Amino acid sequence: MRRALALVTLASFLAVSLVVLQRPSSVGASAAERRPSNAADWTHVFRVIRTLKRKPPKVPVIYLLGGSAARECTISDRAWAAEVRYIGGHRVRTFNLGSSGQTYAQSTTVVKLLPAVPSVVLIGVNLGRYMPQPVILATRGGEPLTPGAPAAARRARGYEQHQYHVAAILTDAQKRAMVPWWLTHRYPIFKDNFAGNVAELDQLIATCQARGLHPVLVEMPLNQPIIGHAFDEPRKTYRDSCRALAKKYGIPKIDFLDKVPLVSGDFYDLYHLVEPGRVKWQLRLSKTAVREARPGSVAQYALVVRHPRRHVDAVEGAVVTP
Repeated sequence: MRRALALVTLASFLAVSLVVLQRPSSVGASAAERRPSNAADWTHVFRVIRTLKRKPPKVPVIYLLGGSAARECTISDRAWAAEVRYIGGHRVRTFNLGSSGQTYAQSTTVVKLLPAVPSVVLIGVNLGRYMPQPVILATRGGEPLTPGAPAAARRARGYEQHQYHVAAILTDAQKRAMVPWWLTHRYPIFKDNFAGNVAELDQLIATCQARGLHPVLVEMPLNQPIIGHAFDEPRKTYRDSCRALAKKYGIPKIDFLDKVPLVSGDFYDLYHLVEPGRVKWQLRLSKTAVREARPGSVAQYALVVRHPRRHVDAVEGAVVTP
């Protein structure tokens, strides 16, 4: 009964989240936001959680939580798990639970319903996670009440993780047009909602630790060849807050963005990787996962919390804090 109630809670809270779309103005970036409903994403998340609760994994689990940038940054769960095993030499289960517009509060609800097995929770952080919360709509019979949602549920077994592909990426001119648009239209919203989202991330980390899970803050991909230093100020704002939270809770804050040789052609726009970029990014993410999920690391997590320290990641120089 408790398990059923927990799943009902998940469905009622998350079944449909409509993203507050960031529609570019007519200046060249009008093609940038062709985002479909995220009902299929959440249907996939529900299915994964139901499966894991029905049959808890017998090996360490690695989850990735975040928005659509997180969803697009891995090739597939199977390929990710295979890569982790190849690099680290031990079996794990990996699940990319990223979804369009996923807020920290929604990630917290997901964490509350995960099975109680040794797990690493990679929490994706980027500018998009400090935007307004999506609108949560009602459900009926576990189905989201939004256009296209029933079809998404029927297609759940054939879930398509990726909505962005290399064959249809924006031109560099279109991508550049998105930069001043974001600074004009989205940056003020970022400022207005920043404090509330920091508080939600704080709660997410606390919830992970209360459940015996190992949270890790991980920077998500960003098209730096196009953006340059234009977003330095807002990025510094949220990255400083992430470092403060990492220090508060004694957890890693990992940023290997500068270590991955991404080019503009690896992105659909400014944030979403396509096929070539996923190969590069998943490799780094797998190396991070190997370190965080190595045998005994989750069990030893309490020691790390009690004795936080700054160190440099041995995996190709990624800086890890604390």
